[in-house]
Amino acid sequence: MISRRRFLIVWIGGLLAFGVAIWLHLPLTIDAVPDGITAHQRAGTAERINDVQTAWSEAGVYRNAFTAMVSDLAFIAIYTLGSLLGGLYFLKTGKGSARTVGALLVFSALVFGAVDATETWLQLEQLTDGRGDDAKAAIAAAMYWPKVGSFIACFLLPIIGLILERRSA
Repeated sequence: MISRRRFLIVWIGGLLAFGVAIWLHLPLTIDAVPDGITAHQRAGTAERINDVQTAWSEAGVYRNAFTAMVSDLAFIAIYTLGSLLGGLYFLKTGKGSARTVGALLVFSALVFGAVDATETWLQLEQLTDGRGDDAKAAIAAAMYWPKVGSFIACFLLPIIGLILERRSA
């Protein structure tokens, strides 16, 4: 059963997991890679992946990159589930605009989960292989903006839904 409480617990848990993931990514921001994990996400080519991974290795944070990327997968799963539960909750209990928010949230959650998991998995494969791959780097880079947009939607839509719910009560 989809409840407001369950949706909020999982969604807020996803936001907390995001905070942990950000914290775990901090060591990856070094002089040679000032954009940290974003440089790896948006690299687009095997050559750039290799440059980033070499810099991380030389700085002694290569293992941190693995831990951070695995934490990303956990965050993605929790945040996607929380957002999906939120969308289904608003579809089930909402009226009018709240139902529209619910439908948009379900769509955004599915997009976010798919594109961010794809991006992160491809990054993790390149990291564990110890070398970049042009196809994987290009696909991961292509996921960046859809991920950002759907992440923002999965953040704002639950808030909008809760506001609409409060106003109709």
